[in-house]
Amino acid sequence: MIPDPRVYRIAFSTNVERVALALAHKGMSAHWVDVDPGDRAPVERISGQDLVPVLEAAGGEVISGSMAIVAWLERRVPEPALWPAGAARRAEVDVFVDWFDRVWKVPPNAIAAERERLVPDTTQIAAWSADLAGRLAWFEGLLDGRDFLMGDTLGAADVCAFPFLRYAVLARAPDDADPFHAVLAEHLQVTPAALPRLGDWVQRVDALPRA
Repeated sequence: MIPDPRVYRIAFSTNVERVALALAHKGMSAHWVDVDPGDRAPVERISGQDLVPVLEAAGGEVISGSMAIVAWLERRVPEPALWPAGAARRAEVDVFVDWFDRVWKVPPNAIAAERERLVPDTTQIAAWSADLAGRLAWFEGLLDGRDFLMGDTLGAADVCAFPFLRYAVLARAPDDADPFHAVLAEHLQVTPAALPRLGDWVQRVDALPRA
C-alpha cells in the first residue's frame, strides 16, 4: 500500500468529494490540508493554480484536478477497481468523465456566473436550467437494470457525477454557502416518481464511506 498522500481541500467542495469517495473505495486515507477559500495561497504554492483538490504524493509528485487524482489513485492501487478491465469499457467511462466535466458542468457554472452580473439574463438562465433538467433523464436511463452508472459496482463515473447530482435529491448542509451549490440545488429538481432510479442511486452512493 502506498503512503497516505497529502490532499488540499476546501469544505463542501464537490471536486474534493470525488477524491474522498475514491480514497475510501480503495481503503485509503489522506492527510487532509484544509484551505481557506478566501486565501488559496497554499494551493497556489504547491500546484501553480488555485483550484482544489490538489494531491501531493510522498515522493513529491503533485497532481491537480479531481478526476486526474482519481485516475492516479487507480494506477497505484488498482484494486478494488474504479475503471473496467477491458479497453472498450474503460474508454466508455473515460468518454463519460470527459463529457461530464467539459459539457455537463457548463450550464451550472454559467448560471452561477450570470447570477453575479448586475442584471442577470433570466432568459439565458432559464435555457441553461432546461438543459440541466433535460439531461437528468440520461442518468435515469444509465441506471436501468443496474445499481451504478456504468455497472453493478461503484465506478469512476459515479465518483465523477455523484457530488454534483446529489443536490437533485439531498439538501445542502446548513452552513454550505457556496453559490455553485445553490445553483445545483435550485436547478436540479428530481421527484421520486419521475426519476426513481436516479433518486435511489443518489441515496446508494451517499451511504458509502468517504476518506
